[in-house]
Amino acid sequence: MSVTEYNQNVGEEEEEEVIKPPPKRPRPLISTKKPVETVSNESVTAEEGIEEEEDELDFEGCTSEELLARRTKSFTCFAQLVLSSSSILRNLNYVFPVPKDPGIDDAFNYVEPLPVYDDIGVEKYENLCKEYEIVPLTRIKNTLGTPLMNLKFYGLREKQLKAIMETLKGNHYVEVLILQDNFLTVPMTEMICKMIEENGTLQVLSLKQCNMGPEGAILLNDSLSTSQFLTDLNLSFNGLGDIGLRNLQQGLCDLPSLKILDLSNNKLTEDSADVIEKIITENKTLSELNLAWNGFYTTQANKLIFKALGLTDRLRCLNISWNGISVRPAVKWIGKYVRKSQVLEELDLSWNRFLEPAVNAIRRAILNNGSLVNVNIGSIPCTPEKAVFVANILINAKKAAHPIKFLNMENIVFTKEILKVMESANKLGRSIKIGGILGNWIIKDPNMAELIFKRIRYLLNKPKKKKARKDFGHFLLTLPLQPITKAEFEQLMLKKKMKKLDAPLIQQLEDLYTIKKNKKIDAAAMVQTYMDLWPDTCLPPPKPKKEKKKKKDKKRKKKGEEKPVEGEQVSEQVGEQVGEQVGEQVGEQVGEQVNQIQPTTADSPPPVEGQPIEASQTHLERQQLEAPIEDQPSEATQLPETSGES
Repeated sequence: MSVTEYNQNVGEEEEEEVIKPPPKRPRPLISTKKPVETVSNESVTAEEGIEEEEDELDFEGCTSEELLARRTKSFTCFAQLVLSSSSILRNLNYVFPVPKDPGIDDAFNYVEPLPVYDDIGVEKYENLCKEYEIVPLTRIKNTLGTPLMNLKFYGLREKQLKAIMETLKGNHYVEVLILQDNFLTVPMTEMICKMIEENGTLQVLSLKQCNMGPEGAILLNDSLSTSQFLTDLNLSFNGLGDIGLRNLQQGLCDLPSLKILDLSNNKLTEDSADVIEKIITENKTLSELNLAWNGFYTTQANKLIFKALGLTDRLRCLNISWNGISVRPAVKWIGKYVRKSQVLEELDLSWNRFLEPAVNAIRRAILNNGSLVNVNIGSIPCTPEKAVFVANILINAKKAAHPIKFLNMENIVFTKEILKVMESANKLGRSIKIGGILGNWIIKDPNMAELIFKRIRYLLNKPKKKKARKDFGHFLLTLPLQPITKAEFEQLMLKKKMKKLDAPLIQQLEDLYTIKKNKKIDAAAMVQTYMDLWPDTCLPPPKPKKEKKKKKDKKRKKKGEEKPVEGEQVSEQVGEQVGEQVGEQVGEQVGEQVNQIQPTTADSPPPVEGQPIEASQTHLERQQLEAPIEDQPSEATQLPETSGES
């Protein structure tokens, strides 16, 4: 029987059941035997009674409710089910309809769909970091929604770079990606290449100094051929060599949107000149080319490169500095291209070893060019007179159509005539950068005295503690004005406690102001030079002397002596003060009485030697008695009598 026939039969049976009238209510179960009476015999168990009862039951017309009401052992399984009153129990051949699948197959065969992230990719980056067991970088999360992502000098590891590149595949915001100075292995370079193939927003990619090498160039070549949006590619300082550049040739030629290409410092030689020629001629969008720090100094290499440049009218900026170009035949092809080009706007020929004929050829080519705006020919071996001759380009290019505005000739020595050239060029709206010293000017030495004094001031003010700092100007102002010897100068410095100064520094200062005749130090000249540099220097005000604290008299306490009571101490102090006042008054009165006594006359006999002098005699009388007779005053010169009561 087929499935369809089976379903039809089942459907017909269901319809017949619906049409049939409902069955009569079955009669209740009636037992044909009297119920079992309970016996007190313990040997008869309840289970035997239940089994006997089950044998006597009549199941005809029994409903599900009645079966559930039974608590016999045979019907306990029905306690967990809800039985319908249909004819399922009576029709043993009843077939259930095929149930619908509730989703079991889908649950077993479930495949988790790919997560849907936003176009920024912050959530995706965090999930990838969790998967790779790395810490997410804040810089990445903050710059995923901006045009610039700068990861310069980050030192990215393989897992970190993998998470970033996977995130950037679906990012629509980052346009500039800088991976400079990140060491890239071959697997890491492959991750970047896959990102370039799938990303449709990235325009600028900097892989400067990533040590990619020839192996990485092979992987990058395939991705560049498929990219449609990359406009700026920086591959400088990667050590590509001639082999690596040849591996990149096809990708660089086929890149349809490339405008700026930097191949500087990649150890390229004359063998790579034909590759450069093909890139220039086959790429139809290239407008800026940087070939600095390479080895294109031969005539053959310059012929291939500049001949190819002459066939294109797209290149606007060319940098061929630091290539060691020197001979006239090599410069010949540069001059031909510069003279005929009508689209070249910036030219950098600095740090080459141009000889004098080569410099003349370049000067003529620049004058005949009609499109150059900025020219850099600085740091070339050139005499001061020849440098001024080259700088006259700015004045001699008097054509109104000549667009040159800036000439860079730094690190070249000029004569003073360059000042007139600069003034004339400024009037024409043009400028020149010389950045060197003029050849016929007097060069002055640095002020050695100022340098030494500044060093001394720095060393003396270096200590953190304020008390340890010294002022050298205060020391100089205490020096004598006359010349002093070196020993005296050093002794004075030690006296001022200037121990922070080095011996060689002091020796240089002494030699700077030593007088040749007597080998002494001119202290006055030293002070004058210092005051010219720091005229505000002056001596500090003298510090006030601190009064010495009077020591308290320590009275020795005698053994057994009792301390006086406070009242007794006060009375003693008062008595002492009164005694002092009375003594002073008595002394004054006695002095007045002594002054009233008349001095002795000349007739009075002199005192005998050894005889004691009376206490009433004054100091003047004592002098008269001790003096010789000739020196004694006469009667006319005697002191007048003092008036007053005796």
